[in-house]
Amino acid sequence: MTGKHISKIIFAAAAAAYCFYHSSCANTHGSPTGGPKDTIPPIVLATVPDSNSTNVPRDVKSSITLTFNEYIQLVDASKNILLSPPQKKRVKTRLKGKSLIVSFEEPLDSNKTYTIYFGSALADNNEGNVLSNYAYSFSTGAVLDSMLYSGTVLDYSTLLPLEGVTVALYENPKDSSVLTVLPDAVTRSDKWGYFCFRNLKNCRYTLYAFMDDNGNNLYDPGIEQVGFLDSAITPSVVMDGSNPQLARYRMDDTLNCMSRPIESSIYLFKEKNGMQYISDYKRTSNKGAYIKFGAADAVIDSFSILGIRDNQIIKQFNSLNDSLCFWINDPRKLPDTLYLGIRYMKTDSLGNLSPSTENLRLVAPKEKSGTESREEEKGGRTEKKKRSDLLEFKLEADPKTVEQNGYVLSFAEPLVECNADSILFTMSTPRKVVTTEKFTLEQDSTDVNRYILRPVDGFKIGNEYTLLILQAAFKDINGFTNDTTESTVTLPTDDRLSTLTLDVRNVDARYIVELVNQTRDKVFRRHIIMKDSMLLFPYLDAGRYSVRITQDKNSNGLLDPGVVLKKIQPEMVRLYKTSGNATVIEIGEKMDLEQEVDISRLFRDEKDEEIE
Repeated sequence: MTGKHISKIIFAAAAAAYCFYHSSCANTHGSPTGGPKDTIPPIVLATVPDSNSTNVPRDVKSSITLTFNEYIQLVDASKNILLSPPQKKRVKTRLKGKSLIVSFEEPLDSNKTYTIYFGSALADNNEGNVLSNYAYSFSTGAVLDSMLYSGTVLDYSTLLPLEGVTVALYENPKDSSVLTVLPDAVTRSDKWGYFCFRNLKNCRYTLYAFMDDNGNNLYDPGIEQVGFLDSAITPSVVMDGSNPQLARYRMDDTLNCMSRPIESSIYLFKEKNGMQYISDYKRTSNKGAYIKFGAADAVIDSFSILGIRDNQIIKQFNSLNDSLCFWINDPRKLPDTLYLGIRYMKTDSLGNLSPSTENLRLVAPKEKSGTESREEEKGGRTEKKKRSDLLEFKLEADPKTVEQNGYVLSFAEPLVECNADSILFTMSTPRKVVTTEKFTLEQDSTDVNRYILRPVDGFKIGNEYTLLILQAAFKDINGFTNDTTESTVTLPTDDRLSTLTLDVRNVDARYIVELVNQTRDKVFRRHIIMKDSMLLFPYLDAGRYSVRITQDKNSNGLLDPGVVLKKIQPEMVRLYKTSGNATVIEIGEKMDLEQEVDISRLFRDEKDEEIE
């Protein structure tokens, strides 16, 4: 680069800095200690070789020098700086005055276009202002590739953007390339899940994305999350200097960050572990224990505990069939050590399932001392300690969801007695007319320690319901009994609350429809449907909500992940979109809002996913 060109760059940079400084300092109430805080990131004054140079030397002595207008610091260089296409050895960096020198630990390939992404690694030395998403490209051949490709990376279950995900392209892939071969191009997603490849060839690529936790630019199955596109892509956008995809955005500039063009969305999931074995086991109490397996769908041929009859063992698998809890229904205190024999299908050295027998030794946890009932002085008052045979349980009854969920009673270990005559359930009308209500108390089909209580005639809006559980109504396998418990709920009548009704049409399979908060980490209410339905979501406070719809084609009630080597995508989750293409619904006070949801269209328009 000539001195004349450098002078022009310095002048332009200084002018830009001057304009930025004065436009941002209109407030005359400045700091008394020396003016406004510096908010300007470092400016690149020169690069050697020039950015976008061709025929760059490819030997290990080659390096890149970037000179800035001020002293800089490197922030997590090994994490933020990425070479595309990657090498086995990472680039080395060192600071010299106001310059950064990037060197290579192995020879570069011939006739190859390279891009160095700096992410958020470059910051000024004083205030830490970050020069975000700066990239430098060059070619070891006579041609600099000039295509780009952009998209987003989302979590397949929450649909929230994922930051720091490695997105990889392969020119001539094999089925296992993502596991064994370094990519032909890589980039990373930003805070908004957005990624943009620079300086690509105009050829066909396959695209994968994975959370590269160990930085080896390879996907490690069973450990890292992964996603992929079903079909190959061919970049069609030419880099011309005006592309909004290439602009540098402040990550707190929500509007502009969300308006960047995207060509595809990739949904990251974690594959099920394919290796079947016993990964963990433990005795959790005198009567209870668990066994965890390495993979889902464990198959057990035989299961026995020395000295215990089979009909005394209560077993329960979790929903994935990769964890087995079991309890021994025996009134006696059991030995400190139990011996369990299990024969199950285990993965052998060739990767096949074959019968295997293992003997497990289960040692009871140490009992806490001083559990006997007695009184003690505490804070100037006498408190009675809990009795040692007290059966404690959790009772849940949310006024806004109780008419759908009922009263939920959760126990730590299975019950052996449940005396319905010791449970009193009453209803009080707004006029204080109290009646005794008939009820059902049913064990949850998926959890032996969970029970649901509901009135036979259903809950009625505005009425007050009182559940009184008398002492010793329940007894568990330890012989423990409960104390008297009472719970009262009133179904809401607040006229400020709102209701959302969804008219769901073109339902072609089983779907789970949930109303969630804007960050999608809280479920207010859920419905499972297999046909066109009118779904009611009542008792809503004013706020921002989303409707999350999950595909459940195999009716297992779970969101099944995909399989990379078999090119099986995970089950889909989509957010309902309003007529304005927004995935957040604004609900005010006293609203009765009805929305129409076309399931077939929602799950067809994959490329139109938006990040909220």
